[in-house]
Amino acid sequence: MKKTVLLLALLLTLGSTTFAGIDLGLKAGYQTSKLSYAKEDIKFSFKEHFTLGAFGRVGIGMFYVQPEVLYFNTSDPFNVTVTGTGTDNLFGLPTGANATLTLNSMNLQVPVLVGIQPLDLGILTIRAQVGPTANFVLSSKTLVDYSINGEEQPEQEPEEGLDTKSISWGLQAGVGTDILGLVTIDINYNFGLSKVFGNLNKTKLGETFDFSNIDNSKQGLFMVTVGVKIL
Repeated sequence: MKKTVLLLALLLTLGSTTFAGIDLGLKAGYQTSKLSYAKEDIKFSFKEHFTLGAFGRVGIGMFYVQPEVLYFNTSDPFNVTVTGTGTDNLFGLPTGANATLTLNSMNLQVPVLVGIQPLDLGILTIRAQVGPTANFVLSSKTLVDYSINGEEQPEQEPEEGLDTKSISWGLQAGVGTDILGLVTIDINYNFGLSKVFGNLNKTKLGETFDFSNIDNSKQGLFMVTVGVKIL
């Protein structure tokens, strides 16, 4: 993972001396499962799924290539059944108990988009883009909600750190606009092609819980960002 990020950073840095039509910039925004113009929905998305990153763009006539590095957090709930017994499991939960396990994760996403600019009015440019993405889970905080005999128990988290790091792949597609050649606005959708936490059953969590709905970790989210070109 580190080699991939370092290579991308090197390409973004050296690109300005190699290509005449390259831009570098910073962007911020949020991810959401459903687009909404409601103020409260946008505020919630910023709070729960804030996204920050950098991008580079190499222009070749009407076409361009745009690699990005994006940092964001996600919250993935799983309905699980306790399979470990007594003190042998991470939380000391009774065998057979049903619980909701939530992984609050910090992620690094690296999309490489190929796009076209069908309309360029100088002060306003319309773009369309598509490309693959690699998503790296950097760290996760594990929280568990459960009940015994119908009575809700206090939320718990394990005392020890758990290795839930993984990599998943996706396909991103969307549209964007440039204003005055300086400000960028993008709305992309990320199609999850592989499970974000496909290896959970092979971790210590898998020794305690049965992840029967692990397919739900294929993420499909909209990403809304506003950027500023700095070079």
